[in-house]
Amino acid sequence: MRVFVTGATGFVGQHLVRLLLSRGHSVYGTYLTPPREWALDAALFHCDIRDAARVLAITREICPGRIYHLAGESSPSQSLEDFRNAFDTNFWGTYNLLEAARQAATQARLLVVGSGQCYGAVKASKLPITEDQVFAPLNPYALSKAAADMLGGQYHSRFSLHVIRARPFNHTGPGQQQGFVCSDYARQIAIIESGPGCERPVLQVRDPQVRRDFSDVRDVVRAYELLLEKGKPGEAYNVASGRPISVKQIVLSLVSLSSRPIHISAQHQRLRPGDIPTFYGSSRKLRRATGWKPAYNMRQTLGDLFDYWKTACNTKS
Repeated sequence: MRVFVTGATGFVGQHLVRLLLSRGHSVYGTYLTPPREWALDAALFHCDIRDAARVLAITREICPGRIYHLAGESSPSQSLEDFRNAFDTNFWGTYNLLEAARQAATQARLLVVGSGQCYGAVKASKLPITEDQVFAPLNPYALSKAAADMLGGQYHSRFSLHVIRARPFNHTGPGQQQGFVCSDYARQIAIIESGPGCERPVLQVRDPQVRRDFSDVRDVVRAYELLLEKGKPGEAYNVASGRPISVKQIVLSLVSLSSRPIHISAQHQRLRPGDIPTFYGSSRKLRRATGWKPAYNMRQTLGDLFDYWKTACNTKS
């Protein structure tokens, strides 16, 4: 089958492309920034998802049977600095792809990837979060993703496009770059391990009490694959582990993988408006619809992430 993946060269995109190729699909993808290395057997098109004409032209050329929409702004903190870019990319980029599918790939099954952050702050009594929880986004990133999610629903109901919506919670794993909590700490510890061993280093950990729902990126892309195989068009599905883990637990697990003794200094800061102490989702709907279940536990995931950063640090040195 001909499969189209927007954002194919990103962190999640590369894992998804690798999975789809292993299934025997012909995979086509887009990129915005040229990848440093690309060893996967997938054809790539340069494309700014905000360029409607380009998105339509590529969709027409590929004529895909399945479309995975991953391209977009993925950093909540970056969205605070540039609200316009987050909305142009995440909302209008999704609009451009949906319009392209409506004009050139009406029979394709299309996955719009949103975010668990769309739900915003949820009372403890409402945890784990289910798909019927009302959206209450707390930052521009979450707002743009919520709007794109709802737009996907509109294109299904109005134009009968085969749109399925995924709402992933936090995910990590090998290949994740800086700017995300697990990857940032894994990188810092890898740098410590590759450096001189003259004294016991100190790792500063902010908000160690905060708990989040983390999945392995390889489990997440398998959920995406299953959703386009078995998900019901028009429906939305959380992709979540259902088990919150604290930042402290993440750091302790990463430190235990290091051969160097590392002192942890916790910085307990008062939660700011919009910060959520505990946040996790339910994947019951996804599991029932597709049979999906996680294959990786958090220690495996963090171990692979740490190995990735050790290799990266050794290569640079």
